[in-house]
Amino acid sequence: MTSTTNDSRPITILWATQSGRAKACARRTIRLLHSSLGITPNNIQGQCSFDDFGADRFLSLGQHQNSLLLMFVSTTGDAEQCTSIASTWSKLLSKSLPHTTFQNCQFALFALGDRAYGPDAYCAAGRKVAARLNQLSAIPICTLGYGDDGSLNGGVFADLDVWLEGQLFPTLKAMIGGGQLKLLDASCSSSLDEKEIKMYTVKAIRQADAAEKDNVALHEWQNEIYQQRYANYFKHSCPTTAYQYNGDLKRTVTSNANQLDCKTPPLLGRVSVNNRITADDWIQNTRHIRINVLSSMKGDMTTLSGASVTELPYQAGDVATILPSNPSTLVSRFLSVLPTAIRSIADDTIHIQYNHHHTQTSMNNHPWPQYCTLRGLLTHCADIQSLPEREDLFALSSFCNPNHEDGNDHREKLISLSETSGAALYGDYIIREKRNWVDVLYDFDSIRFEEGGVKLTLEDLLSLLPSLAPRHFSIASSPSFIQMNQSPTVSNGFALELCVAVVEGSTPFGRPYTGCCSKYLESISPCSDQTTSDGSDVVRLWIHPGSFSNLPLDIRENPTPHHYFTTPVLYVGAGTGIAPLRSLILEREAIMMKNGATSISSSATTVEDNGDGNEDNTLVFGCRSKAKDYYYGEEWEEFVTTKRLRMIPAFSRDQKVGKLYVQRALREAGGGSGELIVQHILEHNGAVYIAGGSKMARAVKDEIVEALTNTLGNEKTAKKLLNKLKRTGKFSIEAWS
Repeated sequence: MTSTTNDSRPITILWATQSGRAKACARRTIRLLHSSLGITPNNIQGQCSFDDFGADRFLSLGQHQNSLLLMFVSTTGDAEQCTSIASTWSKLLSKSLPHTTFQNCQFALFALGDRAYGPDAYCAAGRKVAARLNQLSAIPICTLGYGDDGSLNGGVFADLDVWLEGQLFPTLKAMIGGGQLKLLDASCSSSLDEKEIKMYTVKAIRQADAAEKDNVALHEWQNEIYQQRYANYFKHSCPTTAYQYNGDLKRTVTSNANQLDCKTPPLLGRVSVNNRITADDWIQNTRHIRINVLSSMKGDMTTLSGASVTELPYQAGDVATILPSNPSTLVSRFLSVLPTAIRSIADDTIHIQYNHHHTQTSMNNHPWPQYCTLRGLLTHCADIQSLPEREDLFALSSFCNPNHEDGNDHREKLISLSETSGAALYGDYIIREKRNWVDVLYDFDSIRFEEGGVKLTLEDLLSLLPSLAPRHFSIASSPSFIQMNQSPTVSNGFALELCVAVVEGSTPFGRPYTGCCSKYLESISPCSDQTTSDGSDVVRLWIHPGSFSNLPLDIRENPTPHHYFTTPVLYVGAGTGIAPLRSLILEREAIMMKNGATSISSSATTVEDNGDGNEDNTLVFGCRSKAKDYYYGEEWEEFVTTKRLRMIPAFSRDQKVGKLYVQRALREAGGGSGELIVQHILEHNGAVYIAGGSKMARAVKDEIVEALTNTLGNEKTAKKLLNKLKRTGKFSIEAWS
């Protein structure tokens, strides 16, 4: 049933995603809603993440009569919510919300996860959102959908199609037929086929001169002509929970709830240290990077009222979010596979106008900078290194020129790649061979074929390309430790350190690939410049809380250098998971040194010397080889020598027989059978922090649960205890895939 009046009922579509799969599921669903049920874009609102939609706006949906929510929710880490729903989820859990908050709301939810992580963690985030909405009186219109990464023939997308065809679409069709779902008639706005309104209108307003064309846009976002436009664009990438800083780079805190989620332009810094910390002949290139934060980018700023400043610029365990740029060589290659009409204006200033009433369904990008060059946009804003999603390939299919000898064949191939039935083909062509936007446009050259007229315009290209997503890195430094050792030559700002594994390798067919942000950071030459006015090595970043925000720092009544803090901490990590753990360990050491305590020098505490199980800091760290990738090994050995750290290493490839991983090292420490775990948690009331890959984190957590179960008598009691520790900040996991 369609309506020409204001009694129509828009569908609000939202997602929570870490890797982009939930967003990809939403994009596919929106296209199929139109093709299968005739539900046009003018009947849909949202089309963004929960936190981009806004927590307060989300809660207000329950006040509107007959609201309909369609949600796609991924699970990340240790059965946790994704960062793109963090603020909304926090408000949803508020005990002050009345149970009738969503009494006027109906919903459908598709949850994404991986069965390999066990029944408790599988799709846990989505199940929690659905359960909370039920508690607040929202009514599901169909059964919960489950998408498993490991499903055959398409992963979560195969499961999505089954859910859409078997649950959601029949329900929506019945609601439309029965009059419960009234839609706005497409003729009231525009027809997708006859009156398509494009997302962007683009005009070239100034031609570049020869000097400008020689400058390949490395500094464009710093150019005063474009700077404010870029700053306002970059604000879209700001994490919802990012800290805010005043003009003196002092971190500000406000109690004004309306200002807590204020997005800001990035901080600006320069790399002062960029050292390889793995052996030169090792397969992995891991970098220790120090960034001096020197200023912030100016845009349309929001002034915080009633804000106070904090002593430290960030907290131990926080996360740095880095916004990378694409290398100029890749940008030039991308331009070379575009139609001549687009390529020819690459260095001209263009005016990009976003059309709010557009009818295109792309959700790939934030509104681009209003004034920039195409080369600058491709360098600093568009993620041309990313792998095109299935929906991107479907969209590209309509631009294949039938006058090209392979044009029709190209169109059919792109459509096949986009369908779930072609999942194996997509996996082979895109995923395993890591073909990015440049590769796809090169292979499907009928898109740029000019005989008979090119279909792809600059407006179309800008609606298709995804925005460059910032990358998140756990900070490896302690703010207190750095302040104590700050160089007198650093007159302003503050410093932070990262531990970055550079992503690079070859595909099964020998195609080289690299990680966008890790390779960007590796390429930056360190310098001592204390300004950020120019230079291609200026880093854009934000800082926000991580998973370890409640580090115990209470001091004992009668502290000794060996037993200084009330709460001992057990740290378990592998690979670059050492970054946040190093931050936490150094923070506790800095606090001790600030208070005048000194370390005692004595014989080393080794893994064979079990101690009393009550050391301030116990680190279980796993890597492949002590000689090759023992990150910060010299620091750990020094702390061991002064008895400020008990070190339990797990060098997996240094064993004579088999391999030793952190979970086994943890189990065998302290006498074996999980004795160290039991002593630390039950006898000494210690905290446990785990960081690294999600599979490792799951294995370590299972080891802890098993050890506690053996002592407490049953698994339910053990898990209940861990949940209690989690609520008090004494058990936290920071995991990534």
